[in-house]
Amino acid sequence: MKKVLFTLLGLLFTYAAMGQTPQATSNNQSNTTSTYQDAPATPHEVAIQNTNPQPPSEPLSLWYTTPATNWVREALPIGNGDMGAMILGGVAQDRIQFNHKTLWKGTSQPTDLGSYLPFGDIYITNLNAKSATNYRRCLNLRTAVADVQYDADGECYTREYLCSNPDKVVAIRYKAKHARNLSLSINLINAQGLRATYTTKGATFSGTLTNGMVYAATMRVCHKAGRVTATSEGIEINRAKEVVIFLACTTNFDPTQANHLAGNMPQIMANSTVQAASNKGFERVKSRHINDHAQLFNRVNFTLQGAENTRPTNLLLTANTNGANNMIDQLIFQYGRYLTIAASRGIDVPSNLQGLWNKDGYRGGDAVWASDIHSNINVQMNYWPSEPTNLSECHMPFLNFICNEALRHGGQWQQNARQLGVEAGWVVNTAGNIFGGSSNYKIGKYSVVNAWYCSHLWQHFAYTCDTTFLRQKAMPVMKAACDFWVKRLVEAQNGDGTLECPNEYSPEQGYVQNATAHSQQLVTQLFEQTLKAIEVLGHEASGCDNAYVDLLKSKLNKLDKGLRIDQNGLLREWKYQDNTPNLSANTDFFADDEHNVWQGHRHTSHLMALYPGFNIDPGKDSQIFAAAIKSLANRGDDATGWARAWRISLWARARNNAHAYQTLRGFAHHTTNTNYDWQGGLYDNLLDAHATSVFQIEGNYGATAGIAEMLLQSRPDSLVLLPALPPAWANGQIDGLKAIGNFEISMAWCAGQLSTLRILSVKGTPVTLAYPHLSQATIVNETTGEKVTPNSHEGNSLSFNTMAGHTYRITLPHSATGVQTALTNK
Repeated sequence: MKKVLFTLLGLLFTYAAMGQTPQATSNNQSNTTSTYQDAPATPHEVAIQNTNPQPPSEPLSLWYTTPATNWVREALPIGNGDMGAMILGGVAQDRIQFNHKTLWKGTSQPTDLGSYLPFGDIYITNLNAKSATNYRRCLNLRTAVADVQYDADGECYTREYLCSNPDKVVAIRYKAKHARNLSLSINLINAQGLRATYTTKGATFSGTLTNGMVYAATMRVCHKAGRVTATSEGIEINRAKEVVIFLACTTNFDPTQANHLAGNMPQIMANSTVQAASNKGFERVKSRHINDHAQLFNRVNFTLQGAENTRPTNLLLTANTNGANNMIDQLIFQYGRYLTIAASRGIDVPSNLQGLWNKDGYRGGDAVWASDIHSNINVQMNYWPSEPTNLSECHMPFLNFICNEALRHGGQWQQNARQLGVEAGWVVNTAGNIFGGSSNYKIGKYSVVNAWYCSHLWQHFAYTCDTTFLRQKAMPVMKAACDFWVKRLVEAQNGDGTLECPNEYSPEQGYVQNATAHSQQLVTQLFEQTLKAIEVLGHEASGCDNAYVDLLKSKLNKLDKGLRIDQNGLLREWKYQDNTPNLSANTDFFADDEHNVWQGHRHTSHLMALYPGFNIDPGKDSQIFAAAIKSLANRGDDATGWARAWRISLWARARNNAHAYQTLRGFAHHTTNTNYDWQGGLYDNLLDAHATSVFQIEGNYGATAGIAEMLLQSRPDSLVLLPALPPAWANGQIDGLKAIGNFEISMAWCAGQLSTLRILSVKGTPVTLAYPHLSQATIVNETTGEKVTPNSHEGNSLSFNTMAGHTYRITLPHSATGVQTALTNK
């Protein structure tokens, strides 16, 4: 009854906001009107001729000379962190398909995953469509504005699309340059239920999912000149010079509530949001949006000499010249950052398998794999670029989600641990939703996600040095995860005296068994990082006394570290199961994953301690390091897109510039395939192909992290400069990369050698750098103009103290700029 009242009040508010009452409109639903409204008929696209396509002025742009006809391969994503849309840009009919990351069916129960759902569509049909010339569709990564422009019948038409974080709306503007030539039919489609209600001012819809989630969307239509009419089917505008559409959508999801749903009224919220945006007008909304995006995006600039964006992006992907490849690499790097900003701000919900863009699940359907929060690599990879590419704020929705669910008293993650017989801590199931619930996939067979999640909490502290975050958020969650594993660990089955993680598997292959390399490496890392956190905070602030520290240390000392070499010199993936023969990546991919075992598998789960971890290192154990690299090579290069992306970072950690670059080129190959070919690649819109009818966005994020890793290896003990710089990137520059210790790193290189290096020390912590002949460098504090005396300078290493807020210039003598091979293991 309360939900019905909320909906009715929301509708009443809609009419008031739009200047009409329910009685005054002629388009209320009636017995003669269908309950649902389907998409309008698709008209034939007009003929489009492009004789001399002009690239956009901003090189960091994706651009095309035809409209998108396929959502997965060609549509362009925009987003504000909570809300997102895909832009297709047709001339005869435009489609803007939109989502909100909280529109989920399902519950907190471990057998009710549900699915992420699409919110709806705006269809804009051109009633005066004529054959077009000079068509260009573009997404400017630097401004986060998509646009379409074309000429037709002597008129120049432009469109702009953006999704504003400050104003919480999708904003669309259609313009005719010379005359009143815009005649449009506009439809707002509810993907989940009842049809929209239309007035001459706009449209609205709302509904309630079976789990009690209330959702609503409101569209406001403004126009210059022209005549507007509204029916129960839509809005028609004739002979306008400019049309602006503002769209807001939301739900009553609230991560702080016990049942994750609040008593707020989404319809009223959506109405007030579009009203506020329309009061500002398109230009002000656009300006606020660009400024907001720029303060995040512009922190990092990456340029490679010779990169040229003179071809449409779909042709650039296939050009295979050094200039084209360098441009693609710049775009891949910045596209991952763009998608991070667009998909991970606002409400404390992490990016899912498709970020927040999803086309599947209309009226009772489900998304592919539910577009879920998948925790055996995918959601973690989504956040690999956040810290190193200077987007720490975008890490927070994931980190806060972890803290909310792990510490929710009696919440499902705590119940997951109790159901495993452990009366402490918390456990995340593999296939999760925003309510803390999941499917039953691998329940009780893969419990080590909590340790993996905690590494993200520690990473955020390591990069930001934010002790308040460490004390208030990270430490309680990390301690609770340790409490679980202290009780969960068992004595080794083979009697070797070590402690093992019981009943685990190595995603996504191999029998469930004790002591997979994956689980042992992750729990080792958890204990090590928690002990470091206690050391940073002290016993009182961390809530851990000497007895607890001693307990953790004793468990860590006995813990099997998951680092063994088999008879072929490979790093073992399983303690009680031999590594398997090398078969191609597309072998028997429909088999149950516990029997789906081959050495060329897409997952490289036993190499966690190489990347993203740090425990496989030649300085720690050269034999283990060699076995890991041999295992990586044996795994092969063919894999799905996200798996290729992971391999980029693994080869960068191996400091093998040739293989890292080769893997990047394999990741970046062009594909149009949406079937099971398991070779990955990039679609025309640069989204990462997977082996299904959808993209998987973690490949985009993983590739960005991989490129960053090729340029800067930020280790707990040192910052390794240009560890895997390929010859194809002989001349270039990167500004603004972040490093452990809260440093911002800017580098330029020439002929493959470091030429300039600047370091901004945000927190004033000491720094250690590694690069050939770096001991001969001079250090100048540019803030004060004073020369700095290093603490140590030996061989390829240089250490010195810094002051908070000061910038340091490090200069190598020309005669000592060295050879990159001093840091390269080929």
